[in-house]
Amino acid sequence: MSKNQPTVFVAIANYRDREVTSTINDLLRQASRPDLIRIGVLSQVMADDDNCCAPAHPQVEEILIDAATSQGVCWARSRLYQELLGDETFILQIDSHMRFEPGWDKRLFTIWQQCQNPKAIISHYPLGYKPPNQLPNKEITVLKPGKFNANGTLVYQSDTYPYNDRPESPIPSAFFSGNFLFAPASALRDVPYDPKLYFFGEEITMSARLWTHGWDFYAPNDVLAYHNYAKQTARPRHWDDHATVEQLEARSVDRIQYLLTGRVPHNAESLEDIERYGLGKQRALSDYEALTKVDFQQQKILETHYVKAGRPVRLFKA
Repeated sequence: MSKNQPTVFVAIANYRDREVTSTINDLLRQASRPDLIRIGVLSQVMADDDNCCAPAHPQVEEILIDAATSQGVCWARSRLYQELLGDETFILQIDSHMRFEPGWDKRLFTIWQQCQNPKAIISHYPLGYKPPNQLPNKEITVLKPGKFNANGTLVYQSDTYPYNDRPESPIPSAFFSGNFLFAPASALRDVPYDPKLYFFGEEITMSARLWTHGWDFYAPNDVLAYHNYAKQTARPRHWDDHATVEQLEARSVDRIQYLLTGRVPHNAESLEDIERYGLGKQRALSDYEALTKVDFQQQKILETHYVKAGRPVRLFKA
């Protein structure tokens, strides 16, 4: 693999978020090679949301849409990749409320190279920060199954272990995170975002789809970015603004259950274009369940801890 840093397309789905300007400014300021970065933003804003738009910058391209027409985060991310992704070599997908470590881009590419796998995807839940720039003590986070929610959709949690005990190489994982993903751009060209998913289910369906298409996941063995997880009363969520949330969620649940359990919904319209957003043929879903120790049909999690006694448990082998 080349040791030269690649070009990176940073994809940000922004829903009425005032943090987006600070996020982009920090991302570029902390990068070692900002000249290799192009940022695509899909901003869903109201008429009085001028301060929720991306900053004017030659490396930022923004699509502005009326928030009232939005159909959720997966719909927004699908549009981002369809309309703004260029010929960049890599993708970094983040949220609109993030902070970054110095030299994050060079360090992230080095971590990807350490995987020695051209189909490696670096993904996890970053540690949290408090605006404007209050950062926590460093820890390494590894995604794990959390629980099945009321709709039968698997959601995640993170195990952590001390930063000083971090391993020398990335940690094999089995899960995709929507708020931090670094991968060759071909990953999301080959396995496109399903715009008809709503919110819950984005991550586990993309995990299963990418893995069955031959992609592998790794948690970074360093701290590179931070995410604001706190409830922000000043930033409305999509479901705060829209009366159609129940319908969007119902369609999403139908698609998730069809993909992961084979359950055919009563409403055939829920599966519109599902072939384009299906599982891959390189590896079987049953093998993914064995890898993750999850039974989708029975809604059971057979293993709950991937980090024990402060050290990562090597459940996942690349």
